[in-house]
Amino acid sequence: MNQAPVRQWHRISVNSAHHPRLLELGFLPLENVCVLQRSWFKTGALVVQVGDAVFGLRPDEASQIEVHAHTEMLGSLSAA
Repeated sequence: MNQAPVRQWHRISVNSAHHPRLLELGFLPLENVCVLQRSWFKTGALVVQVGDAVFGLRPDEASQIEVHAHTEMLGSLSAA
C-alpha cells in the first residue's frame, strides 16, 4: 500500500499479509481501500480509508497490505 497512488480506490489482495491488528481494523482481502493522504516525510504515516472508516497507518503497517487497482482485480478474476 506504500506505493498506491493517493485518491484512487484499490482492492486489498487476497494474498495480502494477515496481521491480526490489521484484520481487526477491517483490512480484509478484497476490501476497498484508498490512500487519502501521505505524510510529507518519507517515513511518515499514511491516512487511509477502508470501507467507511479512516485510519492513520505507519509505513511498516502499510507495507504489509498488498493492493491492486480495481481494473487489475477484475481482469484476474475473469481469467480464473
